[in-house]
Amino acid sequence: MGSKQSLLLVFLSFLMLGFVSSHHLSNEGLELHGSSSGRSLQQDQTCPEVENMNYTVLTSQCKGPNYTQERCCEPMKQLLCPIAAKFNDLSSPCGRIFFCNVDYLGNYPPRLFAGLCKEGKKGLDCRKYI
Repeated sequence: MGSKQSLLLVFLSFLMLGFVSSHHLSNEGLELHGSSSGRSLQQDQTCPEVENMNYTVLTSQCKGPNYTQERCCEPMKQLLCPIAAKFNDLSSPCGRIFFCNVDYLGNYPPRLFAGLCKEGKKGLDCRKYI
């Protein structure tokens, strides 16, 4: 009986962690996925949520040469926060696909978003967008 309770406790802990982490875009995700420009994506990995996004909200506002948090990070959060759980899952291709598409469409400098978009230890706060 004790092992069932322990297993339930572990499961509930992971479940709560998933709810908490989906309210932020993790710094690890920004660092890992944001540094992937130039890498080719494997054909068997897909992320329909990202592949079907309308990137105009980001590319129309985030323009150089003077990139700002307000004009770049807020539109990025608007796109990514609804899929924060998938973005934060480092085994998912969603972050890589997102940044490859953004780099291609916006011709942004390498690691722009990873360097510019920082809010705290947990990452970017998504509560406004979900």
